[in-house]
Amino acid sequence: MRARTARTVTSIMTKHKKSRSEKREAKLLQEQAGAQGLPAQPPKPAAVAAPPKAKPKREVRPKPPGPISRLITFFKEARKELNWVTWPTRKETVKSTGVLLVLVGISAAYLGIVDGILSRILGLIMR
Repeated sequence: MRARTARTVTSIMTKHKKSRSEKREAKLLQEQAGAQGLPAQPPKPAAVAAPPKAKPKREVRPKPPGPISRLITFFKEARKELNWVTWPTRKETVKSTGVLLVLVGISAAYLGIVDGILSRILGLIMR
């Protein structure tokens, strides 16, 4: 086994996960360093100015789609949605239309009668 410095001993000892053989080797190296009169851990070096950090790259956002592609997307999605619509049968449509026309006729007659009555009342007041 070759001679290792105290720094190597410390770096072996500070690994995140160690196998059994690595643990044994680290312990052995620590004992050898102690027997040679070396400190178990090397002294910390003086503070050295760290190199300037590079600016983080800007996140590149995808360009928003243009108006034409948005319009095309709208029509595609609208067409997909129309597949989910439950369309009425012809018989249901005719029935609904008949009910609607009757209600419109009743409403028109009611409003016509009320309008006629109010017109006569206002005519009598204005004389």
